[in-house]
Amino acid sequence: MKLAVAVALPVAVLGLGAAPAPHLASYRAVYDVALAHTSGSILTARGRMAIEFHDTCDGWSTTQRLIVDMTDSQGAATRTDFFVTAWESKDGRTMRFDIGNSRNGRMQSRQRGSAALAPDGSGNVELLAGRPRKFALPKATEFPTTQVLDILRSAENGSSSTKHLVFQGGDRSDLNFSTAVIGKEARATALASEMAQDKHGLLKGLRAWPVLISYFPLSTHKEQPDYEIAAHLYDNGISGSMSLVYPDYTLRATLTRLEPLPQHC
Repeated sequence: MKLAVAVALPVAVLGLGAAPAPHLASYRAVYDVALAHTSGSILTARGRMAIEFHDTCDGWSTTQRLIVDMTDSQGAATRTDFFVTAWESKDGRTMRFDIGNSRNGRMQSRQRGSAALAPDGSGNVELLAGRPRKFALPKATEFPTTQVLDILRSAENGSSSTKHLVFQGGDRSDLNFSTAVIGKEARATALASEMAQDKHGLLKGLRAWPVLISYFPLSTHKEQPDYEIAAHLYDNGISGSMSLVYPDYTLRATLTRLEPLPQHC
């Protein structure tokens, strides 16, 4: 299971001298996760996801954890525990990451390392373990928070779609071609259930757009994405309730708690 939340999203747009970057809130969000659709390979799924996003003055830090208990069509139960800790500089050039995925208490994969981009978006990744330890990133690569800023700019400018080459941290398989389809600005009635969880007013008076972000692996030429994220994206970078769409099933992550984190910048 791979997940890059639209906190969690071409060439480092922060350095292009265009419109000012949207302000991203520091927050903690909790979501209840349940099975919304299945082809039959998964019978049940239930869990919880938590996201913390923090402005660190010189960058942004993200912590995300998703724990899901699933039962497959054979009756076998599996607990998946996925976590991400990452930091990205505000110029869009530097990233540090620690990403792990365990199943039934056994670590299946873990990637820790850093990535650096040149002004044209090309760069290099250096892992602390694994093979290869170093690999290159092509021109126009960006990191997840830069992607989110670019999607917000596009939404505010009335664009209906954007395309990105995104490295989310990890190994070579975590470099994806991504498309974002942006709907018309959401009406207040469509956001009512999310606003009800906003006890601290983080979403009050904000614009929001329905966004579908699809991730395609560069290593293959598949026409179908590896996974997709559908959510209301608010103009401070917070994602409301979301659908996590995988080839054989869809998980619904319903926002149940939202609170601000201290910010000193």
